[in-house]
Amino acid sequence: MTAASTDGKAAPATFLTDLQEGRVEWSRWQDFPRQSPEEQETGDRLVAEAEAFFARRIDATAVDSTRALPAGLLDDLQDRGYLRLGIDPALGGLGLSAYNTFRLIAQACAHSVPVGQVVAIQNGVGAAAMLPALPPGPLRDFVSARIAKGTVSGFGDTDRSGQNNARPTLTATPVEGGYLLNGEKLFTGNGPVADLVAVSATVLGEGGPKVGACFLDTSTPGFSVGTRLEFMGSRGLPNASLHFDDVLVPADQVLIDPESDQLPFLVGMVALLGRIYFTGAPAMAIARNSLAWSREFIARRSIDGRALGDYDEIQRTVTATLADVYAMESAVRWSLLGSGLTDRWFERFATKNLLVRGAWRIVDRTVSLHGGEGFETVASKNRRGAVPVPLERAFRDARGLRIAGNVDFQLDNQLGRILLGQYYADARTYADDGTQGEPDPGAGTSAAGLSPANQEHARAIDRLVGELRRFAVGLVRRHPDPEQLYAKERTVVLLGRIAGELFNAVAALARAAAAGTPAEAVPAGHQELADVHCAEARHTLSGLFARLEPDAEPDHAHISRRWLADGGADQLVRH
Repeated sequence: MTAASTDGKAAPATFLTDLQEGRVEWSRWQDFPRQSPEEQETGDRLVAEAEAFFARRIDATAVDSTRALPAGLLDDLQDRGYLRLGIDPALGGLGLSAYNTFRLIAQACAHSVPVGQVVAIQNGVGAAAMLPALPPGPLRDFVSARIAKGTVSGFGDTDRSGQNNARPTLTATPVEGGYLLNGEKLFTGNGPVADLVAVSATVLGEGGPKVGACFLDTSTPGFSVGTRLEFMGSRGLPNASLHFDDVLVPADQVLIDPESDQLPFLVGMVALLGRIYFTGAPAMAIARNSLAWSREFIARRSIDGRALGDYDEIQRTVTATLADVYAMESAVRWSLLGSGLTDRWFERFATKNLLVRGAWRIVDRTVSLHGGEGFETVASKNRRGAVPVPLERAFRDARGLRIAGNVDFQLDNQLGRILLGQYYADARTYADDGTQGEPDPGAGTSAAGLSPANQEHARAIDRLVGELRRFAVGLVRRHPDPEQLYAKERTVVLLGRIAGELFNAVAALARAAAAGTPAEAVPAGHQELADVHCAEARHTLSGLFARLEPDAEPDHAHISRRWLADGGADQLVRH
């Protein structure tokens, strides 16, 4: 993939360039993106309105216990424009920027994750969200007309066989006038309530199978909603399997890339953004809620007459959560502000895991902080008169986010492959003498505007970026066949994880540096929170790098194969 601006301007800076060069060019990060006053005012106003609306309209505990949305909610969301957040006002949308869309979805999720995800799926991965990826023509006209009339939509991508196969098992067979769809889709958000869906399918044809996206009304003969799916978290989110039995889709409602056997590039870019909406925005909401719950709990608790907040471990718990939220927000702002659909796609890919893992750490930490109250249900708290903080619900919701949009370790694997693919494509990595293109350690520009502690973090992160490149380039040189290298999945996963952690550290430092300039009026604490995050990130990165080149490893393949083949190891673990 290559980044290209969607508005004809030069593409904004991207961390992928730093990784390819093996050094952080801090001058590219000095203009950390921020909202214009007009955009921020619009976002502030709509977020405040959404906060009041969802508090008035939604009983989050009831949604969780009944696993059902309130009657008439979808109509209310439609009337308020929440199902057309980023859509052009000419089609009845609010025309919001990507970041303001994220903010409003996060506000909805702060009150109820499943309700917010209904909004997120529609605006992020539903058929209507695919409008920017559709070329001019009948398909774009069809989707635009449905948006203008008001639609609820979803996108079905996961087959019963799983999400990570090269081609869907749902097939589209050419017939006169279009294609016949046959098969099933699972885990389709908004599927039971959608009147318009898009699904990925293997399109059969003379030129060989291709992956296409098929758009259809749910009233089409042969289409049916199958089993309603219930998750451990996000209870109340409309989700179901979809069945296709000789469903005829007109040819002009099928999107196929003539140059590739996979979905068009822009569809992938929409999906990256949408994944941040329906997993990242709920994660941010859970993290912020947990932060507020932590402060409230600490303020009302003491041990032997000593305020809970006076204890060293509690103080460290607080600063860890504050720094995690700061880093999560930094990743989102860099990824979404001031960039078009195809810009900073690498960072958007990494941001999903950064947000959902951050939320998981925070909610897990908050459950521990609350002790017994954290592991207790709201109903139980109400019965005994305790403060009904819904930590149990947040815990379930947060865990599910690490699976939604693909499981976290597989996304690390994919990110690692993307990074290695860039090095394979870079001719400098094939220098005969093994030295061409190697950066000097610490050769990047210095990071201005940082405290002494953060200056040291910046230098350390710069060195680690160089170390990552040298290690990855060495792998590429030793493995001319990429598939041979990609088969070393643990190494690839670790590379993806390291790249994500490095990006988050750089984003936090860049945001802190920008906050110290007169151009942005910000509260105190940026430097301190960046310091806390980077101190912990360096410990994490040290462990990840150590695992890249272990001195010795157990024979995992032999152990697992023997156990899977005959169960002999059961005798070792059963008694």
